[in-house]
Amino acid sequence: MEMVKLLLEHGAEVNAPPARDGGGTALQLAAIRGYIGIAWELMTKGANVDAKTSAVNGRTALEGASEHGRLDMVAVLLKAGAAENGKDHKQLKRAIEFARENGNFHICEFIEDVAGQALVEESELVDWDGQAAIMTET
Repeated sequence: MEMVKLLLEHGAEVNAPPARDGGGTALQLAAIRGYIGIAWELMTKGANVDAKTSAVNGRTALEGASEHGRLDMVAVLLKAGAAENGKDHKQLKRAIEFARENGNFHICEFIEDVAGQALVEESELVDWDGQAAIMTET
């Protein structure tokens, strides 16, 4: 934590973009690892909670925390406004899907509780890339 503070005090870019083929912003990496203190420090210095991901296999901070089962981090990110301005709840849906794929059902339930019933119903019908998740019999 002290190193993060030192770097920020000496001009480290809090929103430096991730590499194209992997990596992440400082906040995205802190979220994935569950470093709440570092994430909080970055957010107080202006880190974008909805920063774009790397082009290949990228995750937003919320998606990464969900995928890795970091419930406390998910709560902090949502409280800080993650995914508030996204079109059609895409980031929330992706976070739920990443959590579900990794068996982090407690994260799915938490996000669904926070986001409301409309997201739950939509999430059950459409997977994160917009494809139909269920088929109807004819």
